[in-house]
Amino acid sequence: MNKFEPVSIVRCGSYSESRKAVDEALSMIGGIKRFVRKGDKVLIKPNLVSKKRPDDPVTTNPEFLRAVIETVEDAGGIVTIAESPGGPYNQGILRSIYNTCGVAKAVEGTGAVLNYDTGFTDIEYADGRTVKSFPIIDPILNADVIISLPKLKTHAMTSYTGAVKNLFGVIPGTHKAELHFRLDDRTAFCSMLVDLCEYVRPTLSIMDAVVGMEGDGPTSGTERFVGLVMASADPFILDMAACGVIGYEPGEVETVRIAADRGHTPKNIDELEVLGLQIDDVKIPDYIKPESHFNLLKLINLPSALNARVVSMLSSRPKINYKKCVSCGECARCCPPQAISMESGFPVINKQKCIKCFCCQELCPKSAVYIKRPPLNRFMIKFLK
Repeated sequence: MNKFEPVSIVRCGSYSESRKAVDEALSMIGGIKRFVRKGDKVLIKPNLVSKKRPDDPVTTNPEFLRAVIETVEDAGGIVTIAESPGGPYNQGILRSIYNTCGVAKAVEGTGAVLNYDTGFTDIEYADGRTVKSFPIIDPILNADVIISLPKLKTHAMTSYTGAVKNLFGVIPGTHKAELHFRLDDRTAFCSMLVDLCEYVRPTLSIMDAVVGMEGDGPTSGTERFVGLVMASADPFILDMAACGVIGYEPGEVETVRIAADRGHTPKNIDELEVLGLQIDDVKIPDYIKPESHFNLLKLINLPSALNARVVSMLSSRPKINYKKCVSCGECARCCPPQAISMESGFPVINKQKCIKCFCCQELCPKSAVYIKRPPLNRFMIKFLK
């Protein structure tokens, strides 16, 4: 018997079909009543990374969210929607996010409530490999059931964002920047994400893979129709399967590789128990990876202590498109190492201070920050392939 949880994959041709697809995906892994009992306080955690419209492929779609709310309420769950987006964590920001992303409208006519409690609690996690404590928003700690609704997207820093990365939204506001600054290495940061997921352990993860994002995600990439809903009781399993759908090998995505090394998933994707559609049947081999994914230093196994000048020549880094930039200063405000200056009236990135966390690219409201891969990096990657 497989010791790992199964993952289900079903077709969903449009968001108007969300309820049917969600119910079908859940029925394959035991049905909603396996996870929710009457009277349970259910926290639904969508991906609301920034203030984006519902038709942008950035946040969990409101129709998809509503379908999950209805499913949970039909099982007797009492629903709260909670998220801590990038940047400040206060009631004004939450209200703006809920309204712009379509969440406020999605809950109309349901019993679901939107969280405006901005309190958080510092918790200890002795089993953490990289981080031994976290600040966690209080709605997470007060829930009986946690349901995560990740969006299928690529990600500039972590190559892919899904069920595990979605839980970074339980860290309040600017505390995220502190973790980025402390853990400026991709592997260390992803190990922290696995620690966090181990602690939160969502009851259920249901992925909005109807319309995904490819390229330089999680906010500045390109829309890609995928037409799927995926679900699992284990977020690590869901991520391994989702990575397979968009053409990543498990070892290419640090959160997936680390989860496998810790025994949360099998080592090989073909060892997953997949119900419904099979990964090979829905795989998208030409799904576009972010520029930062092509890490030449890792590919040719160069030491991390390599001369800083050589590293600079080979590393992808954020750049400003001044034609799109409106000088709002959001990139400077969200930069963990404070590597962006607005002294001249427009953003200027200090290359020496930049830790390549790509928070500026992720949170720019005008998509004016892009990822530049040096020509030498491009040439050598192509040559080595």
